[in-house]
Order: sequence, then C-alpha cells, then structure tokens
Amino acid sequence: MHEVSLAHAVWRQVTAEMEKHPGRRLMGVHVAVGALSGAAPELLEFALGLLVAESQWPQADIDVRDEPVLLVCRGCGHEYPMDEMRLRCPACGSADIEPVRGTELRLESLEVE
Repeated sequence: MHEVSLAHAVWRQVTAEMEKHPGRRLMGVHVAVGALSGAAPELLEFALGLLVAESQWPQADIDVRDEPVLLVCRGCGHEYPMDEMRLRCPACGSADIEPVRGTELRLESLEVE
C-alpha cells in the first residue's frame, strides 16, 4: 500500500506551506490523482485523513479527486480523453500517442482561514 508513503509526501508539502503562514487554520486539502498515476484515490484519502486527524489541523477536510487521462497524438496534435484504451488517434489513425494529463498525483490547493 504505497498510498501511505504518498500521503506522507503530500502532507509534507501541506505542512511546509502552512509553516509559511503561521497562525492560519487549515480548512481543506485538495489533491488530484491521475487515473494512470498508480495510486488508489480512496486509499490516499484514507491515509491523508489519518494524518490530518493527528495534526494541529484536525478540522481540515480532505478532497481527493480523480483526474481523467488526456491523450495527445504526436502526429497531428489532436487531444482526446482516454475513455477507452485506444491505441490509435481517432483523428488521423496514428499510434504515436502519449498522455498529457492523468499520470500525476498533485496537491492542487489548500483552504486556509
């Protein structure tokens, strides 16, 4: 369950950012998890919830959202969502495609008071 180590990495980012704003209250943590990131969003949310509960900001809400995959054709530049496993560009038929979104796990934003 590598989501625990991922949650710790995200939490280190959160605490580093909050240290820049002493006296502020953390109210929410927003994380995006790409469908091809290899992380299970529900497990990450659970692990982050445990870290928040033991922190100085136990009132903070955790929001982990799935980020869909967006592919681009390197041949024609067409971008399209990966709604199914297409191995060819729907515009030109090229097999030279790559993901441009949906492979990462990132801390999107923090809500603070």
